[in-house]
Amino acid sequence: MTTDFLRTRFEWLDELAAMSSVAATLDLKSKLSDEIYEAPGQKFSSNKDAFNLANSEEHNRAVAATIDGLAAMGADEKALTKLMLDLTSRNTYGTFCELSAYHFLLKGKHDFSIQSPMTGAEILNPNGADLDGVLRLPQEVVFDIKAFGFHEHLVSRLVERLSQDLAPDVATADDSWDVPVSALFDLLSSGYKPLLQELKASRSARRGALRFTLRAPARVQVTSRELDPRKLADENAEYAFSYAKQFARNKPFILIFVVHPWVSGALHLNFSGYLDEFTKAFAETTFCRFQADARAVSDVTLAEAARLLSGILFVNAWEGKPASEPPLYRLFLNPHAKNKLLPSSIAAFVTPYGPIMVATETHCT
Repeated sequence: MTTDFLRTRFEWLDELAAMSSVAATLDLKSKLSDEIYEAPGQKFSSNKDAFNLANSEEHNRAVAATIDGLAAMGADEKALTKLMLDLTSRNTYGTFCELSAYHFLLKGKHDFSIQSPMTGAEILNPNGADLDGVLRLPQEVVFDIKAFGFHEHLVSRLVERLSQDLAPDVATADDSWDVPVSALFDLLSSGYKPLLQELKASRSARRGALRFTLRAPARVQVTSRELDPRKLADENAEYAFSYAKQFARNKPFILIFVVHPWVSGALHLNFSGYLDEFTKAFAETTFCRFQADARAVSDVTLAEAARLLSGILFVNAWEGKPASEPPLYRLFLNPHAKNKLLPSSIAAFVTPYGPIMVATETHCT
Protein backbone atom coordinates (compact mmCIF):
# COMPACT_ATOMS: atom_id res chain seq x y z
CA MET A 1 0.00 0.00 0.00
CA THR A 2 1.30 3.45 -0.85
CA THR A 3 2.04 5.92 1.91
CA ASP A 4 -0.15 8.60 0.28
CA PHE A 5 -3.92 8.48 0.39
CA LEU A 6 -5.70 6.92 -2.55
CA ARG A 7 -8.10 9.64 -3.62
CA THR A 8 -9.59 8.51 -6.93
CA ARG A 9 -11.38 5.58 -8.45
CA PHE A 10 -8.51 4.80 -10.81
CA GLU A 11 -6.00 4.79 -7.95
CA TRP A 12 -8.19 2.34 -6.03
CA LEU A 13 -8.59 0.09 -9.07
CA ASP A 14 -4.81 0.07 -9.52
CA GLU A 15 -4.39 -0.95 -5.87
CA LEU A 16 -6.88 -3.81 -6.22
CA ALA A 17 -5.32 -4.92 -9.52
CA ALA A 18 -1.95 -5.16 -7.77
CA MET A 19 -3.48 -7.55 -5.23
CA SER A 20 -5.80 -9.56 -7.49
CA SER A 21 -4.66 -11.36 -10.63
CA VAL A 22 -8.28 -11.48 -11.81
CA ALA A 23 -8.91 -7.77 -11.24
CA ALA A 24 -5.75 -7.02 -13.19
CA THR A 25 -7.11 -8.84 -16.27
CA LEU A 26 -10.51 -7.09 -16.29
CA ASP A 27 -9.15 -3.83 -17.78
CA LEU A 28 -11.68 -1.86 -15.72
CA LYS A 29 -10.27 1.62 -16.30
CA SER A 30 -11.11 1.36 -20.01
CA LYS A 31 -14.77 0.77 -19.14
CA LEU A 32 -15.44 3.85 -17.01
CA SER A 33 -14.50 7.38 -16.11
CA ASP A 34 -12.38 8.37 -13.12
CA GLU A 35 -13.93 9.78 -9.96
CA ILE A 36 -12.40 11.88 -7.18
CA TYR A 37 -13.43 10.60 -3.74
CA GLU A 38 -11.71 13.33 -1.75
CA ALA A 39 -9.39 16.02 -3.08
CA PRO A 40 -6.51 17.26 -0.90
CA GLY A 41 -7.88 19.82 1.56
CA GLN A 42 -11.50 18.88 0.83
CA LYS A 43 -13.56 19.01 4.03
CA PHE A 44 -16.16 16.39 3.07
CA SER A 45 -15.63 13.32 0.91
CA SER A 46 -17.84 12.99 -2.14
CA ASN A 47 -17.75 9.23 -1.51
CA LYS A 48 -16.67 8.66 2.09
CA ASP A 49 -17.20 4.89 1.98
CA ALA A 50 -14.98 4.55 -1.09
CA PHE A 51 -12.26 6.79 0.36
CA ASN A 52 -12.16 4.82 3.63
CA LEU A 53 -12.14 1.39 2.01
CA ALA A 54 -9.63 2.35 -0.68
CA ASN A 55 -7.16 3.35 2.03
CA SER A 56 -7.45 0.17 4.10
CA GLU A 57 -4.95 -2.50 3.09
CA GLU A 58 -6.77 -5.16 5.13
CA HIS A 59 -10.09 -4.53 3.40
CA ASN A 60 -8.47 -4.30 -0.03
CA ARG A 61 -6.83 -7.69 0.48
CA ALA A 62 -10.19 -9.18 1.48
CA VAL A 63 -11.83 -7.73 -1.64
CA ALA A 64 -9.01 -8.98 -3.87
CA ALA A 65 -9.10 -12.46 -2.35
CA THR A 66 -12.86 -12.58 -2.85
CA ILE A 67 -12.67 -11.60 -6.52
CA ASP A 68 -10.00 -14.26 -7.13
CA GLY A 69 -11.97 -16.84 -5.13
CA LEU A 70 -15.19 -16.18 -7.02
CA ALA A 71 -13.38 -16.46 -10.34
CA ALA A 72 -11.89 -19.80 -9.26
CA MET A 73 -15.42 -21.02 -8.47
CA GLY A 74 -16.58 -20.18 -11.98
CA ALA A 75 -18.15 -16.72 -11.61
CA ASP A 76 -18.24 -15.13 -15.04
CA GLU A 77 -16.30 -12.03 -16.03
CA LYS A 78 -19.46 -9.95 -16.46
CA ALA A 79 -20.52 -10.52 -12.84
CA LEU A 80 -17.02 -9.82 -11.50
CA THR A 81 -16.74 -6.66 -13.57
CA LYS A 82 -20.05 -5.37 -12.25
CA LEU A 83 -18.97 -6.02 -8.66
CA MET A 84 -15.77 -4.05 -9.16
CA LEU A 85 -17.46 -1.18 -10.97
CA ASP A 86 -20.23 -0.88 -8.38
CA LEU A 87 -17.74 -1.12 -5.51
CA THR A 88 -15.67 1.80 -6.77
CA SER A 89 -18.60 4.10 -7.53
CA ARG A 90 -21.86 5.13 -5.86
CA ASN A 91 -22.88 1.72 -4.55
CA THR A 92 -19.66 1.23 -2.62
CA TYR A 93 -21.01 0.06 0.71
CA GLY A 94 -23.77 -2.19 -0.66
CA THR A 95 -21.30 -3.92 -2.97
CA PHE A 96 -18.68 -4.18 -0.23
CA CYS A 97 -21.28 -5.95 1.92
CA GLU A 98 -22.05 -8.34 -0.92
CA LEU A 99 -18.34 -9.12 -1.36
CA SER A 100 -17.95 -9.53 2.41
CA ALA A 101 -20.68 -12.17 2.51
CA TYR A 102 -19.05 -14.00 -0.39
CA HIS A 103 -15.73 -13.74 1.45
CA PHE A 104 -17.38 -15.37 4.46
CA LEU A 105 -18.67 -18.24 2.32
CA LEU A 106 -15.29 -18.69 0.63
CA LYS A 107 -13.57 -18.91 4.03
CA GLY A 108 -15.94 -21.76 4.89
CA LYS A 109 -15.07 -23.48 1.59
CA HIS A 110 -18.76 -23.75 0.78
CA ASP A 111 -20.22 -24.69 -2.58
CA PHE A 112 -22.23 -21.72 -3.82
CA SER A 113 -23.01 -19.70 -6.92
CA ILE A 114 -23.64 -15.96 -7.20
CA GLN A 115 -26.20 -13.80 -8.99
CA SER A 116 -28.78 -16.54 -9.38
CA PRO A 117 -31.82 -15.72 -11.57
CA MET A 118 -35.19 -16.52 -9.97
CA THR A 119 -38.66 -16.46 -11.49
CA GLY A 120 -41.85 -15.10 -9.93
CA ALA A 121 -42.83 -18.68 -9.18
CA GLU A 122 -39.65 -19.10 -7.12
CA ILE A 123 -39.61 -15.83 -5.13
CA LEU A 124 -42.26 -13.34 -3.96
CA ASN A 125 -41.32 -10.79 -6.59
CA PRO A 126 -43.89 -11.54 -9.31
CA ASN A 127 -41.45 -10.34 -11.97
CA GLY A 128 -38.61 -12.49 -10.70
CA ALA A 129 -35.13 -11.15 -9.92
CA ASP A 130 -31.48 -12.09 -9.60
CA LEU A 131 -30.74 -13.04 -6.01
CA ASP A 132 -27.25 -12.83 -4.58
CA GLY A 133 -26.73 -16.55 -4.55
CA VAL A 134 -27.55 -20.19 -3.91
CA LEU A 135 -25.67 -22.19 -1.27
CA ARG A 136 -25.46 -25.99 -1.49
CA LEU A 137 -25.05 -27.77 1.86
CA PRO A 138 -25.89 -29.97 -0.24
CA GLN A 139 -29.49 -28.91 0.51
CA GLU A 140 -30.03 -25.83 -1.67
CA VAL A 141 -30.42 -22.63 0.32
CA VAL A 142 -31.22 -19.36 -1.42
CA PHE A 143 -29.72 -16.19 0.07
CA ASP A 144 -29.70 -12.46 -0.41
CA ILE A 145 -27.24 -9.96 1.13
CA LYS A 146 -28.04 -6.57 2.63
CA ALA A 147 -26.03 -3.87 4.36
CA PHE A 148 -27.06 -3.61 7.99
CA GLY A 149 -26.28 -0.10 9.17
CA PHE A 150 -29.69 1.25 9.47
CA HIS A 151 -29.67 3.78 12.28
CA GLU A 152 -26.18 5.10 13.03
CA HIS A 153 -25.10 5.45 9.41
CA LEU A 154 -28.33 7.20 8.43
CA VAL A 155 -28.20 9.56 11.40
CA SER A 156 -24.55 10.35 10.62
CA ARG A 157 -25.41 11.03 6.97
CA LEU A 158 -28.24 13.31 8.05
CA VAL A 159 -26.11 15.25 10.56
CA GLU A 160 -23.28 15.64 8.05
CA ARG A 161 -25.69 16.95 5.41
CA LEU A 162 -27.29 19.39 7.85
CA SER A 163 -23.86 20.63 8.96
CA GLN A 164 -22.86 21.28 5.34
CA ASP A 165 -26.05 23.22 4.62
CA LEU A 166 -25.90 25.18 7.90
CA ALA A 167 -22.14 25.91 7.97
CA PRO A 168 -20.31 27.31 9.80
CA ASP A 169 -22.65 26.04 12.53
CA VAL A 170 -22.64 22.33 13.32
CA ALA A 171 -25.69 20.05 13.65
CA THR A 172 -25.80 17.31 16.26
CA ALA A 173 -28.28 14.51 17.05
CA ASP A 174 -28.84 13.63 20.71
CA ASP A 175 -31.06 11.54 22.98
CA SER A 176 -32.11 8.15 21.58
CA TRP A 177 -31.01 6.89 18.15
CA ASP A 178 -33.26 3.85 18.52
CA VAL A 179 -35.68 5.01 15.84
CA PRO A 180 -37.37 3.36 12.86
CA VAL A 181 -35.35 3.23 9.66
CA SER A 182 -38.37 4.50 7.74
CA ALA A 183 -38.32 7.71 9.79
CA LEU A 184 -34.64 8.29 8.97
CA PHE A 185 -35.15 7.70 5.26
CA ASP A 186 -38.01 10.22 5.41
CA LEU A 187 -35.74 12.78 7.06
CA LEU A 188 -33.18 12.25 4.31
CA SER A 189 -35.81 12.83 1.61
CA SER A 190 -39.17 14.61 1.93
CA GLY A 191 -38.66 15.48 5.59
CA TYR A 192 -35.25 17.05 5.11
CA LYS A 193 -36.28 20.57 4.03
CA PRO A 194 -38.74 21.12 6.95
CA LEU A 195 -36.07 19.89 9.40
CA LEU A 196 -33.48 22.21 7.87
CA GLN A 197 -35.81 25.21 8.06
CA GLU A 198 -36.77 24.48 11.67
CA LEU A 199 -33.11 24.26 12.69
CA LYS A 200 -32.38 27.54 10.93
CA ALA A 201 -35.26 29.24 12.74
CA SER A 202 -35.08 27.67 16.21
CA ARG A 203 -31.63 26.02 16.37
CA SER A 204 -33.28 22.87 17.68
CA ALA A 205 -35.85 20.38 16.43
CA ARG A 206 -37.26 17.07 17.64
CA ARG A 207 -38.24 14.17 15.43
CA GLY A 208 -39.54 11.33 17.57
CA ALA A 209 -36.82 10.21 19.95
CA LEU A 210 -34.16 12.22 18.08
CA ARG A 211 -33.32 15.77 19.15
CA PHE A 212 -31.39 17.86 16.63
CA THR A 213 -29.41 20.87 17.81
CA LEU A 214 -27.55 23.56 15.88
CA ARG A 215 -24.35 24.66 17.63
CA ALA A 216 -21.64 27.19 17.02
CA PRO A 217 -18.39 25.66 15.74
CA ALA A 218 -16.04 24.53 18.49
CA ARG A 219 -12.89 22.46 18.82
CA VAL A 220 -14.82 19.82 20.78
CA GLN A 221 -18.49 18.93 20.33
CA VAL A 222 -20.12 16.80 23.03
CA THR A 223 -23.33 14.86 22.36
CA SER A 224 -25.21 12.24 24.35
CA ARG A 225 -27.53 9.45 23.29
CA GLU A 226 -29.19 6.33 24.59
CA LEU A 227 -28.59 2.80 23.29
CA ASP A 228 -31.28 0.23 24.04
CA PRO A 229 -30.87 -2.94 21.93
CA ARG A 230 -34.38 -4.25 22.56
CA LYS A 231 -35.95 -0.88 21.83
CA LEU A 232 -33.99 -0.65 18.59
CA ALA A 233 -35.18 -4.13 17.58
CA ASP A 234 -38.76 -3.23 18.46
CA GLU A 235 -38.66 0.05 16.52
CA ASN A 236 -37.41 -1.86 13.45
CA ALA A 237 -39.61 -4.92 13.78
CA GLU A 238 -40.59 -4.87 10.10
CA TYR A 239 -37.13 -4.04 8.73
CA ALA A 240 -36.45 -7.51 7.29
CA PHE A 241 -39.71 -7.42 5.37
CA SER A 242 -38.60 -4.44 3.32
CA TYR A 243 -36.72 -7.16 1.39
CA ALA A 244 -39.63 -9.62 1.30
CA LYS A 245 -39.81 -9.72 -2.51
CA GLN A 246 -36.54 -11.66 -2.46
CA PHE A 247 -37.92 -14.38 -0.13
CA ALA A 248 -37.99 -17.82 -1.77
CA ARG A 249 -41.31 -19.65 -1.90
CA ASN A 250 -40.24 -23.29 -1.85
CA LYS A 251 -36.60 -23.43 -0.74
CA PRO A 252 -34.89 -22.39 2.48
CA PHE A 253 -34.07 -18.68 2.35
CA ILE A 254 -31.50 -16.85 4.48
CA LEU A 255 -31.26 -13.09 4.69
CA ILE A 256 -27.62 -12.15 5.24
CA PHE A 257 -27.04 -8.85 7.06
CA VAL A 258 -23.50 -7.47 6.95
CA VAL A 259 -22.32 -5.23 9.79
CA HIS A 260 -19.25 -2.99 9.77
CA PRO A 261 -18.16 -0.25 12.19
CA TRP A 262 -17.88 2.46 9.54
CA VAL A 263 -21.59 2.12 8.89
CA SER A 264 -23.15 -0.05 11.58
CA GLY A 265 -21.57 1.81 14.49
CA ALA A 266 -22.35 0.21 17.85
CA LEU A 267 -23.76 -2.88 16.11
CA HIS A 268 -20.17 -3.89 15.36
CA LEU A 269 -19.22 -4.08 19.05
CA ASN A 270 -20.50 -6.52 21.64
CA PHE A 271 -19.88 -4.14 24.55
CA SER A 272 -21.72 -5.49 27.63
CA GLY A 273 -23.43 -8.03 25.36
CA TYR A 274 -25.11 -5.29 23.29
CA LEU A 275 -24.79 -7.09 19.97
CA ASP A 276 -25.82 -10.45 21.45
CA GLU A 277 -28.95 -8.91 22.91
CA PHE A 278 -29.84 -6.86 19.85
CA THR A 279 -29.43 -9.64 17.27
CA LYS A 280 -31.40 -12.07 19.44
CA ALA A 281 -34.21 -9.54 19.98
CA PHE A 282 -34.25 -8.62 16.29
CA ALA A 283 -34.58 -12.26 15.21
CA GLU A 284 -37.27 -13.00 17.78
CA THR A 285 -39.27 -9.96 16.71
CA THR A 286 -38.94 -10.77 13.01
CA PHE A 287 -39.84 -14.43 13.33
CA CYS A 288 -42.48 -14.26 16.05
CA ARG A 289 -44.42 -11.00 16.01
CA PHE A 290 -46.25 -11.39 12.71
CA GLN A 291 -47.59 -14.95 12.88
CA ALA A 292 -51.20 -13.77 12.64
CA ASP A 293 -50.64 -10.63 10.53
CA ALA A 294 -52.94 -10.60 7.48
CA ARG A 295 -51.41 -7.59 5.75
CA ALA A 296 -50.48 -8.27 2.14
CA VAL A 297 -46.91 -8.78 0.99
CA SER A 298 -46.92 -9.43 -2.73
CA ASP A 299 -49.46 -12.27 -3.12
CA VAL A 300 -49.11 -13.62 0.44
CA THR A 301 -49.85 -12.31 3.91
CA LEU A 302 -47.16 -10.89 6.16
CA ALA A 303 -47.59 -13.98 8.35
CA GLU A 304 -46.87 -16.23 5.37
CA ALA A 305 -43.91 -14.08 4.34
CA ALA A 306 -42.46 -14.40 7.85
CA ARG A 307 -42.55 -18.18 7.51
CA LEU A 308 -40.61 -17.99 4.23
CA LEU A 309 -37.65 -16.49 6.08
CA SER A 310 -35.73 -19.58 7.18
CA GLY A 311 -32.96 -17.71 8.94
CA ILE A 312 -31.13 -14.44 9.47
CA LEU A 313 -27.33 -14.39 9.40
CA PHE A 314 -25.27 -11.48 10.75
CA VAL A 315 -21.77 -11.29 9.22
CA ASN A 316 -19.13 -9.06 10.82
CA ALA A 317 -17.13 -7.66 7.89
CA TRP A 318 -14.46 -5.78 9.84
CA GLU A 319 -11.00 -6.70 8.49
CA GLY A 320 -8.86 -4.16 10.33
CA LYS A 321 -7.24 -3.97 13.76
CA PRO A 322 -8.02 -4.55 16.51
CA ALA A 323 -9.78 -7.76 15.56
CA SER A 324 -13.38 -8.20 16.64
CA GLU A 325 -14.13 -10.59 19.47
CA PRO A 326 -15.94 -13.82 18.48
CA PRO A 327 -18.47 -14.78 17.45
CA LEU A 328 -18.12 -12.99 14.13
CA TYR A 329 -21.08 -14.75 12.53
CA ARG A 330 -24.49 -15.23 14.15
CA LEU A 331 -27.13 -17.41 12.49
CA PHE A 332 -30.69 -17.30 13.85
CA LEU A 333 -33.16 -19.96 12.68
CA ASN A 334 -36.88 -19.38 12.34
CA PRO A 335 -38.91 -21.90 14.41
CA HIS A 336 -41.95 -21.25 12.19
CA ALA A 337 -40.15 -21.53 8.85
CA LYS A 338 -42.04 -23.23 6.05
CA ASN A 339 -38.77 -24.35 4.42
CA LYS A 340 -36.37 -25.27 7.20
CA LEU A 341 -32.68 -26.03 7.00
CA LEU A 342 -32.03 -29.67 7.75
CA PRO A 343 -29.95 -30.40 10.86
CA SER A 344 -27.22 -31.78 8.60
CA SER A 345 -27.25 -28.55 6.59
CA ILE A 346 -26.96 -26.42 9.71
CA ALA A 347 -23.97 -28.49 10.83
CA ALA A 348 -22.35 -28.27 7.38
CA PHE A 349 -22.86 -24.52 7.35
CA VAL A 350 -21.54 -23.75 10.83
CA THR A 351 -18.82 -26.34 11.48
CA PRO A 352 -16.06 -24.90 9.20
CA TYR A 353 -15.88 -21.72 11.28
CA GLY A 354 -15.48 -23.22 14.74
CA PRO A 355 -16.19 -20.84 17.65
CA ILE A 356 -16.36 -17.72 15.49
CA MET A 357 -19.83 -18.78 14.27
CA VAL A 358 -22.88 -19.68 16.32
CA ALA A 359 -26.31 -20.94 15.28
CA THR A 360 -29.36 -20.34 17.45
CA GLU A 361 -32.87 -21.75 17.15
CA THR A 362 -35.04 -18.79 18.02
CA HIS A 363 -37.83 -19.36 20.56
CA CYS A 364 -41.09 -17.44 20.47
CA THR A 365 -42.54 -16.64 23.88
